[in-house]
Amino acid sequence: MTIDLLIPVYLDTEVLLDLLATVEDGFSLVERVTSEQISRRSSEKSGGADFATTAMFQFFKLGLSGKLGRSTTEGASETTEANKTHTYGSLLHRFRRYLISEGLLMQSIIDDSPEVGSFIEFPGILRPNPFTDAFERLQRILRFADIAMGLEDRVTQTNSSDTNEHRKGQPSRRPPSMSKTQKQFKAIADFLKLVTTDVEREGTSTVVIEHQTSNYRAVVTVFDDYLRDRSMTEVLNREFRIFGKVARHLPAGSGESVDLLASSGVAGFPSEILGQLTSTMKEMVAQTGMQIPTPMAMVHPPVIEIVPIAIYL
Repeated sequence: MTIDLLIPVYLDTEVLLDLLATVEDGFSLVERVTSEQISRRSSEKSGGADFATTAMFQFFKLGLSGKLGRSTTEGASETTEANKTHTYGSLLHRFRRYLISEGLLMQSIIDDSPEVGSFIEFPGILRPNPFTDAFERLQRILRFADIAMGLEDRVTQTNSSDTNEHRKGQPSRRPPSMSKTQKQFKAIADFLKLVTTDVEREGTSTVVIEHQTSNYRAVVTVFDDYLRDRSMTEVLNREFRIFGKVARHLPAGSGESVDLLASSGVAGFPSEILGQLTSTMKEMVAQTGMQIPTPMAMVHPPVIEIVPIAIYL
């Protein structure tokens, strides 16, 4: 079997160790390797003697010789011990190789139909949560706009104060106050932050993986503690493989969809409010030309939900 060297960028070590220990009926993370070397020295002492034959063989001079000897062997042994430690990456490779050899890992979603509970390796491009990503981008844009407007107001107020000081000869500086537009920006930013925090619970992130040769998408919730890069800059909008277990499968034509807001408080909003919020963002994009995707709360079939064990190249 060809060795597939993996670079994990996400690895749930607790689940990996549990599964591997179950498969191997318990295992040790450290193997002791013992080697022994034996050196020997031999010495041999011998003596020889000739025996004359009797008259029976008088016509031939036939000599028979015998040798008596004693050999001594002295030896010394040397034993060395070393520890071979498994890394989590090597254990991942070990478990994955076992699943492949036993035919338990589905690697082609085109040829096979994912079954709930089966192990799957799903390749595709990782995208951020299509609902929260739109609001987080708008938040960043509003922060930049707020800073830019604050700087402009300070310059204006400074110029005005300098003029007044020059005229009256006394200081009249006042702390800059927020404009009406800045207050609106701040209110919108605070609301968007509340929405995104409610949808993306602390310590977790939801991503959507787009398969390149089919219409399938996979919805995965990862724990930030197991990410190599918690900002997810390393993985977003790049192609990786997701290794885990299928938790839900909605084939094409299914009447259901994966609701990204199902476990959030935002899900309790009337559909009219979410629709109005989406429409407002579309209008802002159309009027300002901002590069903001339309927020999506549903991922439509065909789609699968995966409980991830690892994300790797």
